[in-house]
Amino acid sequence: MSSREGRKPSRQFGYSASSGSRNIGYIRSGKAPDEPFAPTQLVIAIPQHFDPQTKVRSRAPQAATSLQAADKRDWAFKVVPNDDLMASAILKYIAKSGAKTLGFIGVSDGYGEGYYKEVGRLAPTLGLTVTTHEVYARADTSVTGQALKVMSTNPDAVFIASAGTPTVLPQQELRERGYTGKIFQTHGVASEEFIKLGGATVEGAIFAGETFTVAADLPAGDPFRHATEQFVTAYEAVNGQKPNMFAAHLWDVVALIGKAAPNALETAKPGTPEFRAALRDELERGQNIYLNNGLSSMSKTDHNGYDERSAFLIKVEGGKFRLAK
Repeated sequence: MSSREGRKPSRQFGYSASSGSRNIGYIRSGKAPDEPFAPTQLVIAIPQHFDPQTKVRSRAPQAATSLQAADKRDWAFKVVPNDDLMASAILKYIAKSGAKTLGFIGVSDGYGEGYYKEVGRLAPTLGLTVTTHEVYARADTSVTGQALKVMSTNPDAVFIASAGTPTVLPQQELRERGYTGKIFQTHGVASEEFIKLGGATVEGAIFAGETFTVAADLPAGDPFRHATEQFVTAYEAVNGQKPNMFAAHLWDVVALIGKAAPNALETAKPGTPEFRAALRDELERGQNIYLNNGLSSMSKTDHNGYDERSAFLIKVEGGKFRLAK
């Protein structure tokens, strides 16, 4: 079992709302440098610079599993669905598949441990027994020990909590060591690199993910598919290639702000506390907005805005991500 991975700085993309310019929010990917790294987390935050009228600063959320409007988080909105939503959807599917025992391997950081917390909380309510809690660092080149420990408990299925290219290693190891049970992953695998690197060893992997990944498998008139097709068409026209999930996250930020900003501009001047408050209020009023990430309906108490309608069951089939039947 590896030691815990060191903490990594986040990468930031910025728009400023405090200068009075036309830009009206800033986007943050990942977490603050002093927090455990979690991938694919994107937050709209309305900077306050400790406005004396609000007594609030804007900041990134503390955990990938939740983001609610309270205290300092009144001014932050998370664009990517919470991990607890995705964990609930995939665990319900695992239970319905007939599995009774579940091995767990996850990365040794906030992402992996956040998922383990959700798995440990939900599994007993679904009749699942978690047989192992194995961890590895993202930079590890071998997980043989962890895979063998999981296999020694002979679980009906294995759940891997990782993201990006490190997701391939545990599944590859399990298959090459002869594990034949079902393997489930998280929405952190939703990139073509996962399939390219894993090849045949990742065939059959199942996870709960966002609309963007399987929009083409939805009916032609489906509003989820329409939202993604609008984005893909616009992106390809400018860049001449297909977008990835991270570009889809950024598009969703722009889409949410684009719906909120016109009404906010009618009530206040950009760069003022009144405008920032109006923008926040309009984001909270956004209902049934179809995005690449799902169906968003925010409120004063929910700054993430998704429910299980936004969690699609996805399977690697024939070297592609397909909507699971």
